Amino acid sequence: MGMFGYRFMQLVGVLPTLLLLLVALVLAGTARRRLPGRARPLLLAGATVLLLMELVSVVWLLALPDLVRSRVGSGGLRQFELLNLTVSAVQWIGYPIGLGMIVAAVFAGRAAPPAPVGGWGGWPPPATDPGTAPAAADPTATPWGGSDRPPVAPQQVTRPD
Repeated sequence: MGMFGYRFMQLVGVLPTLLLLLVALVLAGTARRRLPGRARPLLLAGATVLLLMELVSVVWLLALPDLVRSRVGSGGLRQFELLNLTVSAVQWIGYPIGLGMIVAAVFAGRAAPPAPVGGWGGWPPPATDPGTAPAAADPTATPWGGSDRPPVAPQQVTRPD
């Protein structure tokens, strides 16, 4: 059960991701009208790259025990290290590229939302210019009726002691 159990668990662990990427490819391939412009090709390419990276990962994980046993036992540890570095480098480059294509597909082909009609939030603009102060008795009043100064302190009353 040793190597079979290891390989089985590796396949079970990666199976949901493989299925998700396959479903993404099928949906992107059949949703021509729902995906505008360049979004569809970017989604197809990104899902394909991620699917290939997952397949490389599965093949590497399944072959890893045999490679370690054959290379380390025969003194070819350096060859194993180079092969491991190569597979890792391919994955380091492939995963960000695939994910970047999927993120680009989200934003590709989207038009900017239209400007709101009738001013901001649907409210009409003010009738007067807010930059002019209303005619008020208080010369320190702001255009909105308040004042920038603190309130006047009450008169001090002196008490005879």
